[in-house]
Amino acid sequence: MTKKKITFIVALALILFVFMAGTGFTQGSTANKEMNKVTIKGKIDYNRSFGGYYISAENPPSEIFIVNQNKNILESLKKGGKALTIKGHYTIGADHFMIEKINGKKYPPDTSK
Repeated sequence: MTKKKITFIVALALILFVFMAGTGFTQGSTANKEMNKVTIKGKIDYNRSFGGYYISAENPPSEIFIVNQNKNILESLKKGGKALTIKGHYTIGADHFMIEKINGKKYPPDTSK
């Protein structure tokens, strides 16, 4: 191969690498800025072996672990036994949920630790 062909191939490879890396960084930063907000209808329940409080979702029926557990608030909601509108976002997969609001009211995390 000639020196010109080698230079051309190296330059082309560098351009492709920069383009692909730039696309990956852009997608990552956009995903973090626009975290997917989710609204779940369900009841609060408790299971010690499950790790504490969780949402027993109605549609689709599922059990979602609450990451930011506030024992006092969640216990009173569990005792009420009513269906709630819970807003927040998933943290790890589709079964760990960070609550932001319950029935339109801001949800505070547990600060007693």
